[in-house]
Amino acid sequence: MLNAMMPGPASSKRAVKKVQRSVTKAARAATRTATGTPAKRKKKSRPARSTSSSLPELWQPPGGARHQPDPADLGQGRWHQLRFTGVAGTRAYRVYIPKGLRRTTRAPLLLALHGCTQTGLDFAAGTRFNDLADTHKFIVVYPEQAATHHAQRCWNWFRPGHQLRAAGEPAILAGIVRQVAQESYRWRVDPDRIYAAGISAGGGMALVLAATYPELFAAVGVHSAPPFRAASGPTDALAVMQGAGQVPTPAAPLPPMIIFQGTADGTVRASNAERIAGQWLESQPAGTVGKGRQTRKDPPRTTSGRGARPHRVTRWSAQRRVQLELWVVEGLGHAWSGGSTQGSYSDIRGPRASTQMWRFFARHTATAPTGLAGR
Repeated sequence: MLNAMMPGPASSKRAVKKVQRSVTKAARAATRTATGTPAKRKKKSRPARSTSSSLPELWQPPGGARHQPDPADLGQGRWHQLRFTGVAGTRAYRVYIPKGLRRTTRAPLLLALHGCTQTGLDFAAGTRFNDLADTHKFIVVYPEQAATHHAQRCWNWFRPGHQLRAAGEPAILAGIVRQVAQESYRWRVDPDRIYAAGISAGGGMALVLAATYPELFAAVGVHSAPPFRAASGPTDALAVMQGAGQVPTPAAPLPPMIIFQGTADGTVRASNAERIAGQWLESQPAGTVGKGRQTRKDPPRTTSGRGARPHRVTRWSAQRRVQLELWVVEGLGHAWSGGSTQGSYSDIRGPRASTQMWRFFARHTATAPTGLAGR
């Protein structure tokens, strides 16, 4: 009976180790109590990021809602928070004035349109447009789409009531541009150098503005968006984003345009970029635009894996000036190319869409009479 109760060699070793673990654990607890050091917390497992889109809403980003960036972290300049109210409705917006811009200097203006579930500050963080503004001295305007107008804060590019001049969101956004451009005390805007850029639903609305207010914008940038007026309501919007639907010809020539699109975008298929380029070409007078010239770049791979992605660029010129650029980035999903991790819908690998868009914009000024006084 006594021998049965005594541990053998193997069980004796296990018992010793158990005692050692208990002593070590007790010693650590005593040390934490004496020094005031908190115990380590177990890391909570994070849920997998979803890439699905919900219906009937559009463009739900992976990972859900993000925290709102601090405006003080976005550039070195000054912010102004304002509101526009017109016949078509009301929207809030922010104006970023770059560091070092003189109050009396007429500066270019960029209207920056966020995507679904984003805010203007989120878009500013992801694109880093403010950093470019500090360097090149242009003003950036970030309108805000309210959840009361779309549950996921999408601009309503797909609804007929928001695809017309002097109506809906195009009229509101044009009103914001005019309101900012008519300021003469806090800043001054060059009316011949007004531009618009956006991603996703914001890219779709930038294209709507190009078609409905072509005289107001000297150039437009479209990132990951479907063609103008290819959708006539929420029911066919998702199909259009997947490359379906007819592409109408705009009534007037579209202003100069730069288009960015990723080949791995499952939300807005890559074929939409070619469809937008075709729509732009169809809007121009016959015989005025030459054939597109394509170049391909395969940047060397970096050890960090963060180098620019392979991409091809096609350029169309008229009168020896590039009027249309199409950037197709291999492996890029539904995200701003070359953006910052501070914002959503952003891919840190290049090429940098913000830099390329501003380079394109800076080469264009309005050729038609200014549209600041129109409806």
